Amino acid sequence: MTEDKILLTEVEAQQIAEKFLLSKCYESKISFSGCQLIATDDSHIYHLCGDLTIRSRSSLSRFTGPKSANKYRFRIEINAQQGKVLNYEII
Repeated sequence: MTEDKILLTEVEAQQIAEKFLLSKCYESKISFSGCQLIATDDSHIYHLCGDLTIRSRSSLSRFTGPKSANKYRFRIEINAQQGKVLNYEII
C-alpha cells in the first residue's frame, strides 16, 4: 500500500492541527474527539475533529455570559504525507 510513502502518525497530525488552530485562535483550548486516515488513489488525508474553546477578550464575560458561549466544534484536514493543512472549518 505505502511502500515508498512515509506517512505522519496520528499524534503528529494532531500537533500540526493544534499549531494551526492556535495561530488562528490565540490562547484557545483544543480537544480532539476523532481522527480518521482516509486513503485515496494518490493521497492520504487525516480528518480530525474536536472542540475549540476560545478565551474571551473581556474580563467581565466570565461573570455575564454562559460558559458555553465560547465553545465551538472544528474539522480540519491534513495531508498525511506533506503535513499541510488542506481545509478547516470552525462551527
